Amino acid sequence: MVTVNMWIWGAGPLAKEFIEREINAFNRNIPDVQVEVSLISWRDAWESIVKAANEQKGPDILQIGSTWNATLADLGVLKDITQEVSDAGLMGEVFAPAAWTSCRFPKVGGLSSLPWFLDIRAIYYRQDILGKLGMSADNLVDWTSFDEACENIKGYKKDGKEIGVFGVSGQGDAMLLQNIAPWLWGAGGDFLTSDGRQAAFNEKEALNGIEFYISLISKGYIPLSALKLKTEDINIGFFSKKGDYAIAAPGPLDPGLLDPTNPLYSAEVSENCMSSCFPAGPAGRFVFCGGSNLAITSFAQHPRGAWEFIKFLTSRESQSSYPLLLNMFPSLLESFEAVFMEDIPRLRGLKNAWEYGRAFPNVAAWGAIESLLVESFGRIFARAQEGIYDMFLVRQDLDRAALDVNDLLAR
Repeated sequence: MVTVNMWIWGAGPLAKEFIEREINAFNRNIPDVQVEVSLISWRDAWESIVKAANEQKGPDILQIGSTWNATLADLGVLKDITQEVSDAGLMGEVFAPAAWTSCRFPKVGGLSSLPWFLDIRAIYYRQDILGKLGMSADNLVDWTSFDEACENIKGYKKDGKEIGVFGVSGQGDAMLLQNIAPWLWGAGGDFLTSDGRQAAFNEKEALNGIEFYISLISKGYIPLSALKLKTEDINIGFFSKKGDYAIAAPGPLDPGLLDPTNPLYSAEVSENCMSSCFPAGPAGRFVFCGGSNLAITSFAQHPRGAWEFIKFLTSRESQSSYPLLLNMFPSLLESFEAVFMEDIPRLRGLKNAWEYGRAFPNVAAWGAIESLLVESFGRIFARAQEGIYDMFLVRQDLDRAALDVNDLLAR
């Protein structure tokens, strides 16, 4: 009998309750591996991991944000699990491709983690509002139709209250890059060059995507008030009784807002909420695909037992139920298909979303780069909030940021 320790993050007390259900299911077949789970807030996660790594003492299994994988792998925190994954037949083709790209050690290759669940960013819309204006999801498929739909919605009032067209957070939000990415990629741009050695977000194609996104602000589609908010506030504003927006990019859905017992719950909004992938730009349709991976620490006391539990959490049995409890999506493709056989109306528009999924670059410096870019884009949106729409200044900001990013990549 061994006891495996696992650290998971955020999502409140329900996360621990849900993972304990998985432990019970796992122990029905493998009773000699016990799992003890510690729930740590996202705010304390990074510091806790670094402390454990310095002391070479801590959990056997880590839940890690997919964008953290490269940095933690480069720091030597994660065990190479290439052989275990290969022996179990869990190589890349069984997982969503975007999630799989985040699992490798940077530069040297090999696997440092497996995808656990996906956070696929999407747009959500009120089908009742679009319907009254003679529109549907077909009006959200590309940049041209999306722009026209936003213009049609602009000025729409419900019960005397003007509804915001497109609710998305802006200035200073930690998820700011996830909101920008689909537009930047849709224009044919990227954050870094394909070899991961240079900044690319200040090149022509990327700037075209950023310009289109900023135009949604200058045309009044994204309310200036929304730019001051955090993603969780957009979530509440769209899904709750407030009904602030006709369309929104609310980030990970808060399961509490979809619970009829929640005092903020709105049956009207919930019943009319539908999903769609971000509209396609000139280079195609893309959605940000993040989420969480599972890794064994390099200092794990019980790596074999840890691997057995990771295998279970990435099996169809667990993947077909656990991620959805968190309002996330399975990383295992066969479970992704199974989820949509349940035909949950608000998710219907995301049935093939994994095909459009794309992740941030898997480079060791990404953590520092992301913080730098959030600060830089925050300044851009602060000016947009003041009505200063000037692509010359945007280019200047991003050229300066590119110098700093290139310095980080060269270290």
